[in-house]
Amino acid sequence: MKTAIFSFFFSALIYLSSENCNIIMCTLHARTMSQSGMTTADIDPTLCPYLRIKFVEWLNDALDVDRRVSDIYPWLWDTKAKNPSIKIVLTFYNIVGDDKFYEMYRTPERRLKFIPLLVTYVRNNKFDGVELDLDMGFGLRSPERYHIDRWADFVEDVQKALVDEATRSGKPKIVLFGRIDERAEYLYPFYNVPRMYRHSDLINLEAWASYSQRVGPRFNISLTSTHHCKIYKTNENDKNCIEYYVNSVMAKGGIKEKTILSLYLMATFFYEYKYNLDPTILPNYDRIQFNNYGEVCEYKKGRSNVTRVYEQCPIAMVGRNVIYYDDEISMVEKIKYVKKNGLAGFELLDMSADDFSGNCGKGKFPLMRTVLEECRKP
Repeated sequence: MKTAIFSFFFSALIYLSSENCNIIMCTLHARTMSQSGMTTADIDPTLCPYLRIKFVEWLNDALDVDRRVSDIYPWLWDTKAKNPSIKIVLTFYNIVGDDKFYEMYRTPERRLKFIPLLVTYVRNNKFDGVELDLDMGFGLRSPERYHIDRWADFVEDVQKALVDEATRSGKPKIVLFGRIDERAEYLYPFYNVPRMYRHSDLINLEAWASYSQRVGPRFNISLTSTHHCKIYKTNENDKNCIEYYVNSVMAKGGIKEKTILSLYLMATFFYEYKYNLDPTILPNYDRIQFNNYGEVCEYKKGRSNVTRVYEQCPIAMVGRNVIYYDDEISMVEKIKYVKKNGLAGFELLDMSADDFSGNCGKGKFPLMRTVLEECRKP
């Protein structure tokens, strides 16, 4: 019976994820919502078949939940009741450098004691899925804080627990999402990609292009030679684009049909610094802030020149400010890439990066509306 149930779940998930651009996910980050002023009243849930909320974390063998996160649960439940097809997902997020967390998940006895608490919490709070997110950073190379296979062990045991819970309860299996951050070469050795894909139902892959915090003539970086929305490499050695990051994961054992392209769409504002007292010092542009698409539209109204580079990536020049951002045109190109390459779907990594106020004159959340419309096209 157990084998039959597991086979049913596995077949259903493969069918679900094998459709190009079938998974469309929006992420609610309670902290940036409070900072930006976006509230649940702004959200049109019909734009997001999957709603993910970030996050709960481990603390002393228990779950620690920020009040700002749990306060959103009733809205999620009500939204799901009104829109039964919507799936809600909870992120279990921790930092790799936490040696106490590592001690828990590397020890089989402690790991197997904690995991049922996580599964029960996810089920009791009516989530359809859970994502495991280990934030890569300080501590990766310390054997006291991280080991590539111990994290894969944790992912595998969570999946087993989810299957067992569904078998016992007779309820639909909670979907397990993994997360891989592939945006920096030094992270490459720190994921067991084949095991992550084998034991996760779907993988959210962070793969947007990065660029220097300083650009311009002084640093020999042209204003139009870089952009976070860049999709394809411009030469064989180009490693700073979505295509390179996705292909590198696939080469290590990733599965396209289980891969959700996860992008951070916050616009980047640069300010030009000129050195009038010393004309031999070339001008440079320093990053001064991130902001959402609505603020970009508000800022550049009637006073900007827009240049497009690469795959329709817009760059606005307003006075001494240069803004790298995404708009509806560049989003179409991203979804074309997702569909062309047979990826499972697309995730907006932070929903507050969209125009949630309607400043662009195209209704609220025009970027996500574009994603939904393009994904649904044959």
